[in-house]
Parts: sequence; structure tokens; C-alpha cells
Amino acid sequence: MKRIVFDAHAILRWTQKEPGYQKVKSLMVACREGSALGYMNRINLGEVHYKTIRVLGPEGAKDFMENFLRLPITIVLPDEPLIWKAAELKAQYPISYADCFAAATALIHNAAVLTGDPEFKKLAKVVSVEWL
Repeated sequence: MKRIVFDAHAILRWTQKEPGYQKVKSLMVACREGSALGYMNRINLGEVHYKTIRVLGPEGAKDFMENFLRLPITIVLPDEPLIWKAAELKAQYPISYADCFAAATALIHNAAVLTGDPEFKKLAKVVSVEWL
């Protein structure tokens, strides 16, 4: 079964209907139909939230988040092993700490990261990436 970690970049493309949003949407449908397992780290969801606040304001972001949490995506809470894995990645690669959480989530769940963020090119040998 396909396993996918949705990066904040992917979710923001989907919400703004930017190029690649249809791929995000089709993977969400696959999660709903049970042909894929979807994950998102709460740290990356926090990225989506603060960017949504900037665009929609606090109330609009609250409504968006309530609807988003109904999607068939498992929200992964950063526990100690995941935090240490993200820290190890950050120590080795010049990418944002939040992106390290998406990558660590993918490694722990044997999944690919869905993103269009070019920072993930630096992790190509470490984690599977599905590009938008």
C-alpha cells in the first residue's frame, strides 16, 4: 500500500490550487478510498496553520483547520524518537527544521514525502520524495 507524508508545501499548493494541487487531491482521495495511507506531522501542520492565518485571519484559519482535521490523514505527534530523527537530519543537512520533521515522519512510517519544496533535493539519498 502506498504511504505518503503530506508536507506543508503540498497542502498549501492544494489549498491555493497552484500547479500540482490535483496530485495532492488525488492522493487524498486514495487515502479516503483506502488504497493509500496518508500522514502529516503536527509541526508541518503548524506551518500550514500560521500561513493560513496570514491569508484568512484567525477565524478563517480555525475553520480551515477544523475541516482539514476531518480528512483521512493521520496527524503524527512528534514523540521522542521522531524528534531525535529530525534533529539528526538537521545536523547533517542544510534544510529547515520543519522539513526535517516531514522527512523523519516519512522515514519512520516507511513513506514518501509529497512536496514541491526544492530543499528536499538535499535529502534525495535519505528519504523517498514524490514531487509535485
